[in-house]
Amino acid sequence: MKRPFNVVRKNLPARARYDLYHDLLAMGWVRSLGLFLVVILLLNSLFATLYWLDPGAIQNSDGSWASAFFFSVQTLGTIGYGYLAPASTYANVLVTIQSIMGLVILAILTGFFFTKFSRPTARIDFTDNIIVTDFDGQRVLMFRIANTRSNQIIDTRIHLTGMKRVTTAEGKPFLRFIDLKLLRNHTPMIAISMTVIHVIDESSPLYGMTEAAMRNCQIEFLVTTIGTDSTFGQTIHEVHTYMVEDLVWEKKFADMLTFGEKGLRIVDHGKFNLLVD
Repeated sequence: MKRPFNVVRKNLPARARYDLYHDLLAMGWVRSLGLFLVVILLLNSLFATLYWLDPGAIQNSDGSWASAFFFSVQTLGTIGYGYLAPASTYANVLVTIQSIMGLVILAILTGFFFTKFSRPTARIDFTDNIIVTDFDGQRVLMFRIANTRSNQIIDTRIHLTGMKRVTTAEGKPFLRFIDLKLLRNHTPMIAISMTVIHVIDESSPLYGMTEAAMRNCQIEFLVTTIGTDSTFGQTIHEVHTYMVEDLVWEKKFADMLTFGEKGLRIVDHGKFNLLVD
């Protein structure tokens, strides 16, 4: 489960609150398609009403709003069956306006959907928990990441940042960011999974912190992962946040890698989040 770095912004300037293009790109596919469907229906309903207000505007129409709506759909979609046709100057003006709008909407939709389809995204999973335990004779903080696609993430770089609430010398609350050095922050390729480790030694900002101390300062861990998708050849990234309640002490991750015949690597993603003593 991915947990992004969530922020609620208040009192932004009016120009910064609305960014339609960005909001549409960030919107999920279901909501995007639903929104465009609603817009098209509303636009056709508007023009249908305008046609319907002039009873003689459409040839071969029965004068109903439904007939005007279907004529509007044909006009906006540049279908032109030929049975329903504009019969007045008023109707021809509306057809001209609606046809131009149809071309503009088609161009916008083409660009929008191409951008959404062509934008590469990461499919990186993070373990539900981040653990503090002893590993290879050292006190460490660790978690796992996995590429859930069948391809590879090349030249992957990982950065781990701690965030804790402190009080300044003036008695003011302050959110402090602390860089946590990783045992390995770069790997040539992620094809299966990778365990990310920070050693808690004398040089670590976490050195000497107990479980109670971490909970008291409401510590969080922000993980950023950047690499190159081997299929698209483009940079992808993923961000994940571990909250203080995600911390688990004195556990270890179960081994999810086994070997079959001829050195075949078998990865059991069902054990990805499994903790053992």
